[in-house]
This record gives sequence, C-alpha cells and structure tokens, in this order.
Amino acid sequence: MRVFIKAINILIVVLLVFKFPKNKAEANKPPVEENKYGSVLLALDKKTGSIVPVEKRIVNSQVSIVKGNDLYSITKKAINLLGGMKTIVKKGDRVFIKPNYVSGGLDGHDPVSAGEIAHPEVVASVAEECIKSGAKEVLIGEWVERPVKINFAGREGKEGAQVKHLIDLLNKKYGKKIFLINLMEHTANFKYFPSKTRLKLLAIPDLVADSDVVISIPSLKTHHKPSPVSLGMKNFMGIMPSVLYGEPRYKLHQAGLHQVIVDINNALRPDLVVISAGFGMEGRGASLFLGGKSVDVSKRIGGALVIVGKDPVATDATATRIITKDWGPVPENPNLGTPWYVNHLRMASEQGLGNLDSSKIVILGEELDKVKMNWECSDDNVYPEVP
Repeated sequence: MRVFIKAINILIVVLLVFKFPKNKAEANKPPVEENKYGSVLLALDKKTGSIVPVEKRIVNSQVSIVKGNDLYSITKKAINLLGGMKTIVKKGDRVFIKPNYVSGGLDGHDPVSAGEIAHPEVVASVAEECIKSGAKEVLIGEWVERPVKINFAGREGKEGAQVKHLIDLLNKKYGKKIFLINLMEHTANFKYFPSKTRLKLLAIPDLVADSDVVISIPSLKTHHKPSPVSLGMKNFMGIMPSVLYGEPRYKLHQAGLHQVIVDINNALRPDLVVISAGFGMEGRGASLFLGGKSVDVSKRIGGALVIVGKDPVATDATATRIITKDWGPVPENPNLGTPWYVNHLRMASEQGLGNLDSSKIVILGEELDKVKMNWECSDDNVYPEVP
C-alpha cells in the first residue's frame, strides 16, 4: 500500500512540473520569442475591434557627451557613439539643419566666441556626415527675426557665422549639395500644424516641414525670461515666420511660449540635436546685447563639449543638468532635477516627446558628473518655472 501511495505522489509531482498541453494545436504553438511579431506588440483597436501591430516604445534614450579641442572631430565622434549618421540619414534624403544663427554677425562683434551661435566647425561637421550618409541636399538656415540677411561668412573672429568657407570646401569635395539659406527669402509656402494654444495652428516654412530629416544645432546657453535655457527645442523658434508672428515673434509669446515650443517640436519631430559647446553663454542670454556673458567652456572643464541625442527632450535635459550644477531649488525626485523646472522641457516630457527623467537617459562618452558646471542663471528670476 505504501508503495502504491508513493507512486501516486510521484505521478502528481510529475504532472505539476511537466504540464501537458490541452490539445495538439497548443502543443505545436511556437514560443513567444519566435513569433513573427517579435519586434512589435499586438494591440486591440477598441474602435474597430481589429488587431493592429503597435511598435514598442523605446524606454531609454541615449545622449552622447564628448570633450576635446577639435570641435570638428568630436562632433563626428559624438554622432558615431549613437550609431552614426547613417542611422538617421538615408540615401536621397533632404536634410534641414537649424543652427542658432539669430545673431550671426548682426551686432558687430564675433558671435561665435561670444557663445551666441553654434560653432561653424560643429555645423560643418554635421553637414558633412549627412552628405557622407547619402543626403541628396542639406539646407542650413533659419528665419532671422530682423529684416536683414544672415551673414554666413563674415570676417574671421569678427562679424558673421563664419561657416561659409567650410561649406564651400565641402561643396568642392562632394559637389554642390549644401546650401546656406535665409528662410525669409526662400519660403514659398507654409505648412500648418496643430497647436494646443489659442492659435490652434502654427505656420512652418515648407522647406523645413517637407524635409526628410530635421536637425537642431544650438549653442549651449542660459536665457532671459521666459525660459531659463535656450537649447535644441527652443532653437526651432528661429524658423517661425516673423511676417506672421511679429518681431521677435511676440504673438507666439503671447499665445504661450512654452506650449508653442512643444507644438513646433511635436510637428517637426527632430531627428537629431547637436549642442555646440565650444563657447556658450550664461546669465541673461541669449546675446551680449541682452546682457548675456560669454563662456569659454575649455577654461571651465579643460575642453570643449559636444552633446548629441536623437531624443530632443533627453538631450536638452542633459545639457541643462550640465550647466545648472548648483542651481536650486530642485524637485524631491533627484531623477527629475533642474530640467523639471524648465517649463517647455517638463511639458514636452509630459506630452510624450521624450525622456526628462535621468533614470531613463543613458549617457555615452564623458561621465556627466565630470563635465557639470555652475553657470549663472539669468537675473530676472526666470528659474524655477514651477508647474
């Protein structure tokens, strides 16, 4: 009898450990990882009742930080840490690059060393990587607020963006594929995109809206009211037509600048942000004319920086953390930090444009703590922007 009971107990254990399929069809069902939809999730469309594939959302964002003395080469290195430009630009693409050239030689001093605009070597390096990756043409420019032309050339160390001579060399090497433009002169039409502000719609120049790839290249800067920083996302204010929104886009400010910035980025979905930090600006940026103070980054941390990311929120949030080392107050959650008190960054994160939480941002290259600096905040009490 004991032998019989022991045998029964063994049989029960075996059945619990090795559960048999209910039927033959279930037995032949492939494991989950072999399913043809292994790269997607299956979601039920509640309106139609049909099954539709939904792409998995990337949980973490990568931002690369590279320090060095040769801005041209460290820009390329920072892009390569993210997989290279070929992961962004495909053969035959038209690329629009938006550097911050709003004061490109318009105020009679050197805007590069002042930290007002993106360094020419950073802009040219990004343009070359686009061409090497197969872009059919690269447009570089913005809509200048004032009714004057951008000075793309300018005397070395003096007026202008000082980028034209580098672009001329690239065009000579690859054929004329890179164009320096003022959107104010070359916009034929506007494309209209939804806005959550009272404006309802925002007009964006067709040359930008119709591009296959959109890249933002700002300078690393603090800013006067109404925003503590001016980086990759805010940089796109420079494409907005002053003929419609006034100078300096006061209608956009009146409608709610922070949401407008989010709306523009939601419309464009920028593919890459490359923050130029050879020189930058602290205090009441975004120009010397407004009271900003120039920063030579090499003198602060022993080398220039380039900060690159495909997630505009994560990239701007990382750059904000770099220049606000001792700013306060900060949220109770340390993963949010100072970017949480920059309205357009927090709002963009809340509206699904990218990651602000540092626990969801993977830093490549330099360690973040080793490049953090304490830049002066603007003196007009612009920080913190409390929710």
